[in-house]
Formats: sequence, C-alpha cells, structure tokens
Amino acid sequence: MDRPEQFVQAMTEKLMTFALGRNVEYFDMPTVRSIVKQAAGQDYRFAALVLGIIASDAFRMKSLPAEASAAGDTLSFSESLNKSDSE
Repeated sequence: MDRPEQFVQAMTEKLMTFALGRNVEYFDMPTVRSIVKQAAGQDYRFAALVLGIIASDAFRMKSLPAEASAAGDTLSFSESLNKSDSE
C-alpha cells in the first residue's frame, strides 16, 4: 500500500461515525488527523485507532439520546445485557 495513512484516515472517520452516532463533520477532522498521527507511531494498529477515538473529546462528551436522558434511564452495559436476555 503506497499511502496507508489515507486508508487509516478513512477507516478512522468510519469508526468515529459509528462511535459518535452521527456523521463526522469538518470540526472533527483535527481529531481524526491526530488519531491517525498517533496510530502511525504504533504501525496503524486497530487498537490504537479505537483507543484514540474513545480518548477523544468528541466521544467522551457525546450526550445520551433524548429519550434515554428524559426518562432517566442510565443502565450500565451489564444491566442492559441482562434486561435484553430476560425479554
């Protein structure tokens, strides 16, 4: 691959879209470039991309969906798994 950073940038954008639950916007691009740059130092490992995304302000400041926050639903991940198993 001649330009792996191009592929990794596109993949990072797609992963961020999934993680944020919205499209990546122009104001997210400095974060994407920073994640790609940090991942380059780790041979573009997938784990480096994921850790960069979850450490980003965009991901950490993501708000809950309106219906969940209005209803006061704050189930932990394990509680939500248990709830889906019992249904």
